[in-house]
Amino acid sequence: MTQITTFAVFALFQFFSIMPIRFLRFLGTMVGRGAWLMNSRLRQVTEENLAICYPDMDSKQRETLAKNSLKHLAMTAMELAPIWQRPVTAVLNAVVEVEGYEDFKQALSDDRGLIILAPHFGSWEVIGLYLAQQARISIMYQPPENQAMQQLMYKARSRNGASMVPTDTTGVKALLQALKKGEMIGVLPDQVPPLEGGGFAPFFGVPALTTTLVKKLAKRTGARVMTASVIRLPHSGQFRMVFAAAPEAIAADDELEALTALNKSVEDTVALAPEQYQWEYKRFKKQPDGERKYYQK
Repeated sequence: MTQITTFAVFALFQFFSIMPIRFLRFLGTMVGRGAWLMNSRLRQVTEENLAICYPDMDSKQRETLAKNSLKHLAMTAMELAPIWQRPVTAVLNAVVEVEGYEDFKQALSDDRGLIILAPHFGSWEVIGLYLAQQARISIMYQPPENQAMQQLMYKARSRNGASMVPTDTTGVKALLQALKKGEMIGVLPDQVPPLEGGGFAPFFGVPALTTTLVKKLAKRTGARVMTASVIRLPHSGQFRMVFAAAPEAIAADDELEALTALNKSVEDTVALAPEQYQWEYKRFKKQPDGERKYYQK
């Protein structure tokens, strides 16, 4: 990214940060509609993922779901500026409903620590700010290659006190130490990990390379595991926060059982509002030897 391009992106970012979220969602709807009409690569991946995960769904229903998914993906991008740039209180005031809060607080009080799983679902950037408001948290993230964007991301995500740790051995050690102190950590459970850091387990019934990090941390520390998601409420600029207990089998001795349970926690989150999941991500790009290969177009 050139300096001129970086400047233009940041200028646009600042402009979007002062726009009402409701208006940005409208813009996102328009952008998502355009991505559909242009038969973009995002549309193609979305349609393929939905065909993989919902093979029995009526084709018209799948088409509607794909269109809405593209709109929500664009909304996620549009919402990024205000979520990253506005005061924390202004962002969190938009969270008007919280489901499962008492269960979350009970898990948080456990001195074994708490692992929060936050899939790429809804307005997931809000989650870190919300959790850091509740207690000390360490969050694993992948720094972008662009240095200016990396600094912006780090400042935005850590401004409420969250400790950001990289996706490498130093980050894993930091997460382990946090759990040993009885603290909270945040992990994205639905990213495709390196082969050495994952195993294949069914996701919507199809093999998906799945991180083993959560199993290892939960098994070693006995930490509680919950999912957290932020759902866009319709016809507003507001959100609903949902906490839910993850399957206990996430810490099972058997790796396949543990990874299947982890993917089930993501599936349960998706079921809350399937159109708000990031179906544009190539979740099945790595497959076991001899299995069908996806995304070949």
